[in-house]
Amino acid sequence: MKHNISVFQFALIIANTLITSALITLPQIMTQLSEQNTWLVPLITYPLFLLILFLCFHGDINLTRENPKSRLNKLFTVTIGIFLLTSYLRDLRAFIDYISSYLLPNTPIEVISIVLSLTLLYISASGLEVIARITVIQFVVLAVLILILPILTVNEIDITNVAPIINQDEMFNMMKSSFIFFPWMGEAFIALYLAGFIGKKKDLNRGAMLGVSLGFLLFFVLTFTNIAVLGEQIVSDATYPNIIMIQEINITDFLDRIDLIIVIIWMPTLLSKLALTLYCIHKTLFQLKGKGSSQLLSPLSLFLGILAIVLFETNIQHLEYSFYTWTTVGILLEMIILILFVVMKIMRHVKEKKRIIVLNHIKALSLMQGRSFLKLNFFRFFENSF
Repeated sequence: MKHNISVFQFALIIANTLITSALITLPQIMTQLSEQNTWLVPLITYPLFLLILFLCFHGDINLTRENPKSRLNKLFTVTIGIFLLTSYLRDLRAFIDYISSYLLPNTPIEVISIVLSLTLLYISASGLEVIARITVIQFVVLAVLILILPILTVNEIDITNVAPIINQDEMFNMMKSSFIFFPWMGEAFIALYLAGFIGKKKDLNRGAMLGVSLGFLLFFVLTFTNIAVLGEQIVSDATYPNIIMIQEINITDFLDRIDLIIVIIWMPTLLSKLALTLYCIHKTLFQLKGKGSSQLLSPLSLFLGILAIVLFETNIQHLEYSFYTWTTVGILLEMIILILFVVMKIMRHVKEKKRIIVLNHIKALSLMQGRSFLKLNFFRFFENSF
């Protein structure tokens, strides 16, 4: 089934996938490694990432739906399904821990997980078009809010906190920080899979570039503002540095809990990302099976919600998984996804080249034999249908 999604919606889906979960604790871990130079990491990795995405989206991208029964296509589907599953468990547990720590500290995490799973089930069952509309509405507000954060905290910014220190040791630290940062941004490769379900594929490459650029820009602004306002020491020690930074915003004397307003804006965007990931996991399962049904979505959502609790008994275990295990596994899976996608593109190109050679050969034979007008019309009909 094809879905009608505009290029703008496609771009915001990708940007939302990049930023909403990364802003929870990723700036903290990166700052522990590269300190005040952390805000340079997105600028360093952006050109390389954009080049990879451009090469992937150059030419025909409708490869995952062309021959779903081929072994190569099934391997691609399995790989991206595993990648989405690992990121879904990571993000869902991070969301549960945040709600349990700051919003509902007296509520058991099992109850929070079930409520979130039912909410995600409802959104995912509505389809990709509904997810896209929800994402656009919420993400536009969040993006504007992040972009004006430097203005809202201008009185608290200390420019010396972000003065770069460039030497051999710091360059090595930025490389380590980039290694952690890259797989999180690599979640944009979900666009390679989503492209197969979108009806109008014109300018999807521009949408992908726009989405990635916007995601990198928002993360850069957020990281820069964090370090400029709080300093690298507080950012690296705090569990949720963005919350502390937001609490520094002082608009009036009586409005001192603006962080709650911003959290209310952010939470629906993370729900949209999780719903999109759950939707794609469900699609990968049925693409392998060769059938389409929504009956498995309910048990799948509840099972993953329970699994996110069982796998990580404490928040420390989840953080170790997110920034050690998943970083390595994520970048390996992303490399496999890229390699498989490139191989499928090459095979498609070779197949198309052979088709053109065969058609030209048939044309030449028909002209040499001097076929009748009726036979030529039949040949044209055969060529178009081929």
